[in-house]
Amino acid sequence: MRRLALPALSALAAIALAGCGGSSSLSSSQLHVQATSICTVASTRTNRIPTPASPDGSAAFLQAGIAALTPELSGLRALRPPDDVASVYTATVGSFAQKLRDLQRAAQELARGDDTISTMQSLGRKLEPLEADENSGWQALQLPACLSR
Repeated sequence: MRRLALPALSALAAIALAGCGGSSSLSSSQLHVQATSICTVASTRTNRIPTPASPDGSAAFLQAGIAALTPELSGLRALRPPDDVASVYTATVGSFAQKLRDLQRAAQELARGDDTISTMQSLGRKLEPLEADENSGWQALQLPACLSR
């Protein structure tokens, strides 16, 4: 009985991995559904973050944003886009990753005591082209739920 159980478990594991996508890419519709779900959850989280009433709330604002966006990036990185859109998807997720790194860097600068106004202004200048690139990618991929907020 035990000899039968091991091959059966191996077969079930292989089927489960195949059903989960394994290392193969998603179809366009699967990518759309999964990315939309990931981005919608993150959007709900970021929409709940109150805009600071004064510059003193900037550090907490950035930390809350980072906490909401980090799982989104992880989820998007885990998706395997179809080959025909893989380069656009990879570049778009790369822009998103750079945006998150810039947010983290600004949060570190504020934690060190750097000037809030100049740090936030510098962050805005860095994010503007990244968000433009990112949004162009999401639009090309027809993933409006992932547009930068």
